[in-house]
Parts: sequence; structure tokens; C-alpha cells
Amino acid sequence: MVAIGPGGTAHLSAAYLESVAGIKLVHVPYRGLGPAINDIIAGHVDMMFDTLTTSLPQHQAGKVKMVAVASPQRQAAVPDVPAIAELYPGYHSITWFGIVAPPGTPDALAERINRDVAEIFRRPEVRSRLDEMKMEPIGSTRAEAARFFAEEAALWGKVIQDAKIVVQ
Repeated sequence: MVAIGPGGTAHLSAAYLESVAGIKLVHVPYRGLGPAINDIIAGHVDMMFDTLTTSLPQHQAGKVKMVAVASPQRQAAVPDVPAIAELYPGYHSITWFGIVAPPGTPDALAERINRDVAEIFRRPEVRSRLDEMKMEPIGSTRAEAARFFAEEAALWGKVIQDAKIVVQ
């Protein structure tokens, strides 16, 4: 199993899969995506976790075969590729980005930033570009975002602890 560095998203996603599937994978760390993709294409390694954004073109060109997606459900870009959650309910590993501000930011300013960012994500040119990159904006309230951050921290903290992953 390929991962771009220890403790990264791919490594943690694989450790999570190991725990829910009761399997053991061999972690093969790489210094970047290019060498990892090259080794997958060449057949030097058996599998890797990667983003849809970078793997989809390789899949469409027939250079790699997508066997599953780690999102909670199948993806529209590859509807025939099952979600890992179909076999292991609850499994999910998504790459996400959040917009945060310093803790002392006044509530009114934080609300305005949240509202303005949501408006930007509704613009057709922004939606179009995000669609091209296979990224889906998910707007939420500040409370929903805080809940999501806490859930993700708990999940990945447990994965890290259970797999005994340490900073190197």
C-alpha cells in the first residue's frame, strides 16, 4: 500500500481500512505523488489511496483501475466504482478544507465571512471550476462546521492511536 509520507491522508485512510476490514497492509511511504503514481502504473505496488482529482484521469486513460472510493457513497464521476462503505458501513475518508479564523474573531465578523464564502461558492464560475476538480463545496453553519471538525478529530485520533502511528 502506497502512502505519500507517514501520517498523511493516504496512510491514515489505509490504517482505518485495516482496522475495519481486519486486514494488514504494508505501508510504503513515498516522497511525492509522482513517484507513487508511477509505481502503481508500473505494477511495483498493489494499491494506494489517492484523491479523485488526480486518480480519475489515470483511471479514464486505463493506466490504473479504481477499485473503490472512500467517500460515504459512490461518486457521480465513477458510478460503477463502489464505495468502501458498501462493504464496511460507516467507513469514510474524505479530503476536506475548512475556512477558519483566530479564536478571538468577533461573532459578527465570523458570520459575515461564513455568509460571504457561501455566496462565493454559489457563483456559477466557482461551481464550474470546483466541478472540474471533482470538489464539492458543502456550506454549513459555524456550529455544524465545529461539530464536523470535532467528529473528524475523534475519528482520526482513534485511527492514529489504534494504529500506533507516530510522527517521524
